[in-house]
Amino acid sequence: MQTTPSSADLDLQADNLRRAAIDKSVKGPVLFLFLNGAFWLMASTILGVLAAIKLVSPSFLGDCQFLQFGRLQPTHINALVYGWGIQAGLGVMLWIMARRSGQELKGGKSLLYVAGVFWNIAVTLGLLGILLGGSTSMQWLEMPRFVWPILLGSFLVFAWPMAVMFGKAFRPEGFMVSTWYILGACFWFPWIFLTANVCLHCIPSLGALAAGINAWYVHGVIFLFFTPVAIGSAYYFIPKITGRPIASAELAKLGFWGLAVLAGWTGMQTYMGGPLPSWMPSIGALTGTLLLIPVGVVGLNHHLTTLGSHSLVATSPTLRFTFLGSLLLPITGVIFALLSNYSTGVNLQFTHAGYGFQIIAIYGFFSMCVFGAIYYIVPRLAGCEWLSVRLIRNHFWFSTYGIGAIVVTSLVAGLQQGGDLNNPEMWDQDFMQLALNSRPYMVARAISWALITWSNVWFLIHLMLMVAGLGRRSSAPTLLHSAHDDTPHAAHA
Repeated sequence: MQTTPSSADLDLQADNLRRAAIDKSVKGPVLFLFLNGAFWLMASTILGVLAAIKLVSPSFLGDCQFLQFGRLQPTHINALVYGWGIQAGLGVMLWIMARRSGQELKGGKSLLYVAGVFWNIAVTLGLLGILLGGSTSMQWLEMPRFVWPILLGSFLVFAWPMAVMFGKAFRPEGFMVSTWYILGACFWFPWIFLTANVCLHCIPSLGALAAGINAWYVHGVIFLFFTPVAIGSAYYFIPKITGRPIASAELAKLGFWGLAVLAGWTGMQTYMGGPLPSWMPSIGALTGTLLLIPVGVVGLNHHLTTLGSHSLVATSPTLRFTFLGSLLLPITGVIFALLSNYSTGVNLQFTHAGYGFQIIAIYGFFSMCVFGAIYYIVPRLAGCEWLSVRLIRNHFWFSTYGIGAIVVTSLVAGLQQGGDLNNPEMWDQDFMQLALNSRPYMVARAISWALITWSNVWFLIHLMLMVAGLGRRSSAPTLLHSAHDDTPHAAHA
């Protein structure tokens, strides 16, 4: 006896076809961004190992002038920010915006490939310029000045179709929190990137104000690009995996507008006590502390959404990485507040603690959320499942332990370093002694980056196999059920 499909079955079938068409339309650009980002991530972590070793043993590779600490460290950070972070972020943004808006990428795909190629060429030339001694000595803007217009143009090419998708989206439920964060990142990054580069490269004789603008730019990229992309990803995937709506739409709105209003005022507090008008670092200190409100609200909302579904954290790769990233967001906010306020910031400024903050923001909070997104998105684009559960688990644990060790040791080293610098009894001590006091923490940093590098090598290989279509042929998602075998179990995610 033949049965007629119900309207619900027909709607589900139509919805599946629509999602498949959307995935097909963005497949090439998104995988291109993920794969190139993973290459740069591996390069960045290798450079991080070398830079940490140079802090422990300056004579290591001492005959090679290209591999001095003053060149390795900015190359390591720029590769992490521009090679991995922004590229991977754009891939996540494009896929979520297309899925959430229900819009296919209709045209301009070739232009996206061209923009992606130019982005990677510009990053390559920029990092080579730093290694060859052409650094501008401006934090996160060390690449030679001819690079920034190429990066800005390439970013705008990717941002435009996402803005168009948002404009065409059908929004029956009103405020779509994930797409609002992504749209914000599309506009905020070009604004701060253009403003900082024009001020620092095109306006001469800014003096001390140039340092303040540079610090404003660094914090702007962290809080107005990396943070909204990661939060938008978490707001998409946590309800998706748990099957529960966001716990509170009002908290979601409060978190978004709090970040939008406050984040652009941070940065100048880096130079508290420096040659800047006192109101500049004071405003930065105030807003840096007030940012605890939006990041705390977002963390609370994510926790309430996953409440009662924590068993899925143990089984879903996407939820495990995203959950950890969401947990690290309030911690990032607390560390930033400690660096920003006058009572603690004066002992932590210009120490290893600043590096720890940057790493937990970029590799801890942001990258963990992006890893979770990649583990969900890539199988839907590649048409196959991840080959190895063990590699995913190793990627998670090596990254978790490595980042935790880097951040903790950097904060402790910063406290000790700041205490020594501000101790009146050590006014006549040689600065080399202060460096030697931090040596054990730098050894831990080198080991931690080595562990992270090991996990990222296998992450890159795993991703390359997926992009090549050599993954596991199965309709069952890759889940982390068993700790004793390498065979994924079937379940709905």
